[in-house]
Amino acid sequence: MAFGFIVAIILLGLLLIFLEIFFIPGTTLFGVLGGLALLIGIVLMYSYYGTKYGHITLGLSLVAVFISIGLGFRVIESNKLSMKAEITGKVNELEIKGLEVGNIGTAITELRPNGKAIFEGIKAEVFSNGEYIARNTQVEITKVTNDKIFVKPLKS
Repeated sequence: MAFGFIVAIILLGLLLIFLEIFFIPGTTLFGVLGGLALLIGIVLMYSYYGTKYGHITLGLSLVAVFISIGLGFRVIESNKLSMKAEITGKVNELEIKGLEVGNIGTAITELRPNGKAIFEGIKAEVFSNGEYIARNTQVEITKVTNDKIFVKPLKS
C-alpha cells in the first residue's frame, strides 16, 4: 500500500478529531471517525512497513494529537474565534418616539382589534379596545404601554 495514502488517512483522522474537539463538540461522530481513521492508518503502517515505522507513526500521531489540542486551546483562550457582540434590545419594545395619549391619526388598515394607523407621518401598529374600526377612520390614542398603543375611534 502506498505510503502517501496511509499518511493521508492519518492526517484525515487528526483533522476529524480536531474538528470534534473544537468546532462541533458533542456530536462524537467526527471524533469516532477520526479515531478510527487514525487507528486504521497506524495499523496499516505496522502491517505494510513493519514495527519500526509503525512505532514512529504511532509516536508522531500521538505528538500531533497533543500539539493540535494544545494549539486549539490557545486559540480558544485568545478569544479570536468568539463572538463579542451583545444583544441590548428588548422584545416588544416600542421604538416610536413622539406618540402619546391624545394624538390623532388615521387607521390605514382595519382594526380587528389590531392594525396599522398613521400619526403625523409615523406608521405604527395599534390596538382597539376590542371593537372593530374601519379603514380611513380617525382614531385617537387612549393609552401607550411599553409594547402597545391603544386607540379609539373619533366620533364625528
